[in-house]
Amino acid sequence: MEVSKQLVMHYFSGKTTSEEDKVVEQWLALHPDNAARALEWLSKEAQEKDQEIFGDLMMSKGQVWADARQRLPNTRANRKKPFTSYESQRTLKRYLAIAASLILICTLAWFRLKQPETVHIAAAYGQTRHIILPDSSEVVLNGNSSLRYPASWDGRPREVWLEGEAFFDVKHLRTHSAFTVHLSADKNIQVLGTQFNVIDRQTRSCIVLRSGSIRLSLAGTKKQVYMTPGDMVRISENGSEITGKEVVNPENYSSWTRGRWRLDGTSLQEMLQKIEENYGVTVLVENRELLTRRASGSIPLGSTNAETVIGDIANLFELHFVKKDSKLILAR
Repeated sequence: MEVSKQLVMHYFSGKTTSEEDKVVEQWLALHPDNAARALEWLSKEAQEKDQEIFGDLMMSKGQVWADARQRLPNTRANRKKPFTSYESQRTLKRYLAIAASLILICTLAWFRLKQPETVHIAAAYGQTRHIILPDSSEVVLNGNSSLRYPASWDGRPREVWLEGEAFFDVKHLRTHSAFTVHLSADKNIQVLGTQFNVIDRQTRSCIVLRSGSIRLSLAGTKKQVYMTPGDMVRISENGSEITGKEVVNPENYSSWTRGRWRLDGTSLQEMLQKIEENYGVTVLVENRELLTRRASGSIPLGSTNAETVIGDIANLFELHFVKKDSKLILAR
């Protein structure tokens, strides 16, 4: 049986049969140069990932082999003599395994340093946060939302992962590099340079495009939806289909980024849903018919106190806002 690189690699990874073990061990024991070649193969396998960076992080194959060889019995004194005893073969295999382990450790360290750090930013209930991304794109994160992304995009795709609600102002690069927002249920938004608002909550998911263009990929399908400015698209909870598409005023859906909630025939039900999503507070109504009432105007969002915002909503609809047994209630 001929000893090949693949066979030696399988030997050190424990994928060989007992018969193959004997063939490889006899070949290794025949001469130290064979063992050196085996170590070189192991080193090259890892080193192919990145010659320059890997070379800075790991011991060279010559150094590793020298460290292992110094521990082998009679190697220096009898370099041209074959190893004959089974114990020498076992010792050789053990120290080669140590050398291979060093390479593996250095390889893992290389991967850890090569992999960019992940930035995770969260906005608490009632809080908004302004974020500058590595490409100078800007994101405003709404309450009860989070965003994560690699700290560096050098040579990598521009990608972010969103939970909750955020407004994106994506910078268009000369390279025309795409920008992707990953949402729940395998929904993806891909743009080049644009402004849009995204809501991706447990109970609803919708996207409103302010400027530019959007390509929306749906979960589990090859279907793609293209949006133009003013489009609002609603997506099913499992992300597999469009449940609604209409033309809206984008300012109504991004006004929160400037500290005011702009209303344009907005229902009380929608307002209370936003309160629950962004502030984590559930508001009850005395009569469910009140939920269908609509109002236009604006509400200030400067306060992180939900009760202040609820009070403004009550005044807008000429309702009473009361607290009863730790419950928040709107009544006539």
